[in-house]
Amino acid sequence: MNADAETLQRIERVDPVHAGTIQQNLAATAFTRQPLGFYQRFQLVTVDVRLPHRALRFKYADDGKVAVNLTPATAEAIYKVNQDESLSLEAAEVPAYLRFFVENTEGGKRRLVERAEDVQWLPATNTDPALGARKAEAVAKLHPVKVSDSAEGFQASALVLVGNQLLACDFTVRKGGKVQLVKQEVAAESLPVPAVR
Repeated sequence: MNADAETLQRIERVDPVHAGTIQQNLAATAFTRQPLGFYQRFQLVTVDVRLPHRALRFKYADDGKVAVNLTPATAEAIYKVNQDESLSLEAAEVPAYLRFFVENTEGGKRRLVERAEDVQWLPATNTDPALGARKAEAVAKLHPVKVSDSAEGFQASALVLVGNQLLACDFTVRKGGKVQLVKQEVAAESLPVPAVR
């Protein structure tokens, strides 16, 4: 049995409906495994299924023995993985963990962005001066995730893209992985990015 078939068996235990869809469309399915530096055992498994009428994406945390359904991910599902991992974050791991958390909760509608390359800009930003100026204004505000120690773990400041808004967000991140949004304000609006469906 190959690795994808074994992964599918673990997925079937936690998500039988989507496992059925994957099984019925194996020829049009791709499994991608992404190691996550803050986890020792679990990897992020993304399963892309290309149906004739649309593409589907399912996500799971998988350690080779058990899978956790992250489709759609909830904070509680990620906290379960953290507990199974006995997660204890270090400051250097907070940016990657926060990116994983933000981008895999709330249905994937939020993206943590640090550089211009993290944003899918409209192609017209290269030819339309007004759109190019809005892009340049937003790019000037981008910065890496800023992390500092706190009594409860860490404080992190990051920029999060939601639709066409760039939000400046402050988070508390505990060593065990619990994330709390402390403050959020609009840093830039009407960014020249494709509409999110």
